[in-house]
Amino acid sequence: MNNQIHLRTMSMVTALLAAVMAVLGLGLSALPASAEEIQDAEITLNTSSVVTKQWDQVDLSCTWSVPDNSQPGDTFTLQLPAELRWFGASTFDLKNPDGQTVASAAATDAGLVVFTLTDFVASHPLNVGGTCSFATQYSVDPDTGGTQDLSFVFGETVLRIPVNIEPCTENCLPEVPTSAGKSMWWADPAQTELQSIIYMPPMPSESNDVVVTDVPAPGMVIDCSRVTPRVGMVRGVAGNIVEPFDDEQYPATIDCTPQSLTVSWTGLPKGENVELFVMTTVSDDSRDAYENSGTVTISGEEIPVGAQTRRSSASGTGQGTAIPTPTATPTPSTTATPTPSPSSASATPTPEPTTSSPVVVVPPTETTPPAQVNVPIQPNEPVQATTPSPVGTPGQLAETGANGQAFLFLAGALLAVGSALALMGARRYRRGSH
Repeated sequence: MNNQIHLRTMSMVTALLAAVMAVLGLGLSALPASAEEIQDAEITLNTSSVVTKQWDQVDLSCTWSVPDNSQPGDTFTLQLPAELRWFGASTFDLKNPDGQTVASAAATDAGLVVFTLTDFVASHPLNVGGTCSFATQYSVDPDTGGTQDLSFVFGETVLRIPVNIEPCTENCLPEVPTSAGKSMWWADPAQTELQSIIYMPPMPSESNDVVVTDVPAPGMVIDCSRVTPRVGMVRGVAGNIVEPFDDEQYPATIDCTPQSLTVSWTGLPKGENVELFVMTTVSDDSRDAYENSGTVTISGEEIPVGAQTRRSSASGTGQGTAIPTPTATPTPSTTATPTPSPSSASATPTPEPTTSSPVVVVPPTETTPPAQVNVPIQPNEPVQATTPSPVGTPGQLAETGANGQAFLFLAGALLAVGSALALMGARRYRRGSH
């Protein structure tokens, strides 16, 4: 009796496990293909930029390609060397001549550029590749000249790209300005902020009143919390005013809105140096260039100043070829040649059979149909249908849920075991009842 109970329990547990495995198998079979990192992608890099100082721009161009039948969502990566930092928009698209995006690229703050294939490659899986171009900044101070190899990591490969280093060797210190002017540059690699400096020569008179105005063009606004006036007698190696500052002795009056700025000083002594640092924020990132203009007035003499900074944009191209559609070969037509009718003069009469030659009629052979073999199916024995395996696409990289088939097979096996245990329990029960 106990054995019977144990067999029933085991058969129920086995059937439950079979149901769970079947559900898992169906779920895994329905999972979409997963994206992978492309191991056999190829890329070439080159640059013609020359570095003279820290934060100089280094422009790079590339060509790229991936194996045939790469899948949408598959990726390949490029890691910038430590000497370079990404400079420009963090994302950009690689498009074909028709404007379709073949791949998209995204750069992280750590200089890792990830290229991701789009759905375009699903319909154009052959000869996928293109070009790209992007800007970086040389983030270290070059102390020696010559050619330096920069090491880019592409997948598991290291690409060494030479760049020319030509640091300044004479007349390198900034000269003291002889006229008022303005400079502007990007304050961050993502190019969302611009910093500018309005500079002027040392004060020419014994007492000088100074007024500076700054008006940004459309597409940028002034950050009034980051307007920094500087007054002092000492300039550093970079040419800017350094400590000790005279800001408290000659305080500036600031009148600022996002669209305009006015800063003024009164009674500046002869030889005093004045600078004004201004931060502006990009309000329209669709522009290729940003500029602002203003004036510097020293003791009644007004001098116009202005600056323009262009956006460094990354871009690229892509292409792919669709699988050609097989063209049906036309079947050549056959022209029947008519058989000429024999003339009555040349016709040969068919002789009649003689009575001495009997005609033997052969009865048709009776074809016996093959015997059918009926294979009885034992009760409680599962029947598994065999599905022909689909032919895989050559070179396909994505995983397609084949694990689900294994779960279904295991579920069928468990169900068979449970049925056998149940049958054994039933037989023992019948023996015990007799």
